[in-house]
Amino acid sequence: MEQNPRSAPVDEAGSLYCWKKFMSSAHLTAGISGPESETCTVYKSLQHFLQVNRAVRIGMLNNPLSGGNRSGLQKIRKAAAAAYPQVFQCDVRNPADVAEALADFARQEVNILVVNGGDGTIQAALTAIFHKNFFETMPLLAVLRSAGTTSMIAGDIGLKGSRDSALQRLFSWAHIGKARAVITQRPVLKVQIPAEMEPVYGMFFGGAAIYQATHFCLQKIYARGVRGELGAGVALARFLLAVILRDRNVVSPVSITTRLDQKSAKHQKYLLVFITTLQRLFLGMRPYWGAETKPLHYTAVDSRPRYFLRALPSLLRGRKSRYVKPDNGYTSHNIDQVQLTLNSGFNLDGELYTPDCTTGPVVVSYGGQASFLQL
Repeated sequence: MEQNPRSAPVDEAGSLYCWKKFMSSAHLTAGISGPESETCTVYKSLQHFLQVNRAVRIGMLNNPLSGGNRSGLQKIRKAAAAAYPQVFQCDVRNPADVAEALADFARQEVNILVVNGGDGTIQAALTAIFHKNFFETMPLLAVLRSAGTTSMIAGDIGLKGSRDSALQRLFSWAHIGKARAVITQRPVLKVQIPAEMEPVYGMFFGGAAIYQATHFCLQKIYARGVRGELGAGVALARFLLAVILRDRNVVSPVSITTRLDQKSAKHQKYLLVFITTLQRLFLGMRPYWGAETKPLHYTAVDSRPRYFLRALPSLLRGRKSRYVKPDNGYTSHNIDQVQLTLNSGFNLDGELYTPDCTTGPVVVSYGGQASFLQL
């Protein structure tokens, strides 16, 4: 996977192939630039959605390079084409493709966006929606599970069941109102990378061991065909063992200067730092326990945490205990913003970035609300 501060691929680099009913390629390429305002109306409830829209108009992003789409994508395309009369489908392979497709979906007045891709595809969609502001009202997001390599976002807020069954429920609901639908809102991260003009939006930011574990997954696990939560679980087990044995060849602390909200900056070595708006990580983990009423979950583990084995069960479940506390090296808060100056890369929704922090910190802040459709 290429590491680039701004042009990281959705899953891999590639060119645009677009396939949609009732649409021409000439229409697709016209006027894709949108205003770069970051304000957009969101649907707060299903009733709100139904009041505003007289018809459901579905747009679907398919990423052929996502792990789950390397087989069976043609079946998904055909099911979408046959099951509902107006599904605008587009194959995307990188962030530019996603922005181009969403600009066209906005012209078609799409109000439900189905994402058939991994976390990187969702990140690219969120970035285009929030930063480019193609839509006057943000479409509902419907995320298919098992489409990506890890698909942590889909595991938390995606449509239940297989992709086939999820699409059938979605189309049935859109056509005749069958199936119970719920709109769930989630905050979104806004990540400003030093020396880059445009921010990136996502839902999970990880540094130190998380960045190292992503490399490990790509080189040792995903390359062998072990994907999804199983692959992430294998990597987690390997890294936990390395922490217990203090194996610095597998996991090594990283020097990071952090500043939470308006508090004083703190410089030290960390084993792990992450910020997320997800309520559930892979394998059902919820490793955050901040009490503040703020949108971003922040968790950090010092380079030499005490009572690690005893603290681990509470740490993974996000429960306070006599072991999981700052004095022992475990910190968690709910925040609005964090500034990080680090000499290593970071993972944003599965994509790897290598910032140049000599020009300033990476700033992770609240970027707005996204509405997800669940059936």
